[in-house]
Amino acid sequence: MESIKTDEKPVLEGRCLTKQFYGNIVLDNVDILCKPGTILALAGENGAGKSTLMNIICGNLTCDKGTINFKENELTGLNPQKAKELGIAFVHQELSLLPGLSVGENIMLGQEAKKYFWFISHKKTHEKAEEILDELQYQVDVSRLVRDLSPAEKQMVEIAKAWVNRPEVLVLDEPTSSLSKKEVEHLFKMMKRLKENGTSIIFITHRMDEIFQICDEVVVLKDGKLMKTERVDDITRDELIQSMVGREITQTFPPRRNLGNSYKNLLQLENIFLEGHLKNINLEVPEGHIIGIGGLEGQGQRQLARGLFGINKFSDGSIIYKDEEMTIDSPLSALKHNIGFIPDNRTLEGLVLPLSVRENITLLILDNISRSKILLKENETEEVQKGIERLSIKADSIEQKVRFLSGGNQQKVIFSKWIKMEPELLILHEPTRGVDIQSKIEIYHLLRELTLQGISILLFSSDMLELIGLSDKIYVMYEGQIIGDIRGEVATEEAIMTLSSGKKLE
Repeated sequence: MESIKTDEKPVLEGRCLTKQFYGNIVLDNVDILCKPGTILALAGENGAGKSTLMNIICGNLTCDKGTINFKENELTGLNPQKAKELGIAFVHQELSLLPGLSVGENIMLGQEAKKYFWFISHKKTHEKAEEILDELQYQVDVSRLVRDLSPAEKQMVEIAKAWVNRPEVLVLDEPTSSLSKKEVEHLFKMMKRLKENGTSIIFITHRMDEIFQICDEVVVLKDGKLMKTERVDDITRDELIQSMVGREITQTFPPRRNLGNSYKNLLQLENIFLEGHLKNINLEVPEGHIIGIGGLEGQGQRQLARGLFGINKFSDGSIIYKDEEMTIDSPLSALKHNIGFIPDNRTLEGLVLPLSVRENITLLILDNISRSKILLKENETEEVQKGIERLSIKADSIEQKVRFLSGGNQQKVIFSKWIKMEPELLILHEPTRGVDIQSKIEIYHLLRELTLQGISILLFSSDMLELIGLSDKIYVMYEGQIIGDIRGEVATEEAIMTLSSGKKLE
């Protein structure tokens, strides 16, 4: 393990931190050191131990062995409330906001301004919330209900909630996963301001570019072990990835097929319209192709993806599917036409979290593994084991609750569920969001394999490298319209960004 040499006193230091669950070691003698005014990246695949480490530091878990020092004082009996009082705050990837309360009430939850005795002054509470937002230089109406906010606004409110006590250590877990490029830039400006004022930030992300863009140092975990602690300026992208996966990655994206110019369209959209969101959408999805949909977030991609699966209903236009015009007015209608959909929020819409891996994988094929409405356990187990082996899903058993899997393995369970249905068209909305690099690579190769079986894929992604690496053709959306398209083999980030900004290619 390589370490950073420094004489600067850390604000927080963890030594030999070890944790195991049911005999399984998930954190093995890990050291971490956070210096004042430093942004420290915590990198590693899903299941590497990042969340466990942060939960120990923030008092949500107790380590089995090791010590935590905060400003040179050893912490004992650490719990979330004590960590918060000391100045350690954790913004989790899964947001904890209350949708029925206002922005101000969420930010000041538990610390509301009082009129007298226990009576809350909503006016003063909102004023204090505005002060917090002003410090972070983020504008949002504190009287708005959280349920009415966009994902990006909710993320910033969650950060403001953590900032109420002005923590000295701020942990951000995948804060950019639901943000557009512009919103990420705003978040990074905020992080730099906090850093300049002496705050130590631990930044968990799967996006390699973000580590090199905003972070000063990086800690890499793999299988619960510390692989590397290094200055970002002293490590390359390839070295970082190699540390995370334990081997050199020679090919992130599978090679494209030579499809030629002769093909048959599975899906055609003609002048699709959705009032306030989409206008004159025309595109083609040939059989066995990966068609990418790019553009900055919020340009109508979400409405188009969900409309094609019947969650939204288009106002006008024609959907031609297998040479016949059809109407998709519900998810059931889409399923009857062998159309599958992997949504951008796996925990809310992609999985049934209280159910097991087995139950989630077989959710769409119960009729196939039943006889006279009676589920055949042997058939079910066989199908689940095939799905687990094909996608290399890591789970303790097929009965493990899916909520306890890592993000990458949860996403693989969703893919396994839809592949079992044998779709002809698979609509993917941000299919690798919040997924580690190794799982991403496995998913990329799976998608190419599916096209070899004749399955068509419509890929909605804000990751330009993903779009370029996978797509046979890329359509770019701007303000609810298709502004242009590019063949995948000649696409560049510059060309996609030009179209994304509303300019035609010359």
